[in-house]
This record gives sequence, C-alpha cells and structure tokens, in this order.
Amino acid sequence: MKYLIEWEMKPKYRKESIKAIENFKQPKEIKTVFAAHFCVASSRGVAVVEVDDVKFIHKALSPMLGFVNFKVTPVLPLFDE
Repeated sequence: MKYLIEWEMKPKYRKESIKAIENFKQPKEIKTVFAAHFCVASSRGVAVVEVDDVKFIHKALSPMLGFVNFKVTPVLPLFDE
C-alpha cells in the first residue's frame, strides 16, 4: 500500500530535527514513490512511500518522534498506473 507522509519540525527542536532527518536511513522494506520534499520557507515536508506493512514506517520514523510531528495517510492512485 502507498502512504503519504507529511511532517513538520517542532520549532523548539529545529536543530535536532534537521540532524535526525540528515541521519535517516530508509529501511529496505520501504520503497520511495515520491521522494521527500520540503515546503519552501517552511518546516514542513512530504513524501509518498510504498510498503507491505505499515509497522516499517513506524519503526523508521520512531527515532524522530520527539523532534518531528508526522501524519501518515494511506493513499490510492487517482489513475491506473
């Protein structure tokens, strides 16, 4: 299934957030569909990933939960691929 991942860095932890994101290692179980992008002049970003089990997303994002707010939403393609 595909998931939209939206995030916003907590302002108080901006430096820690940037460091955590820079050190992020994507697990092999997660396939990138739309690479991570930051919103211009903002502390927000988005990505779309595909994974068989959502627990891999939770495991990958957990080290950053203290610094970054995440919203993970299942998505379906609008058009056939």
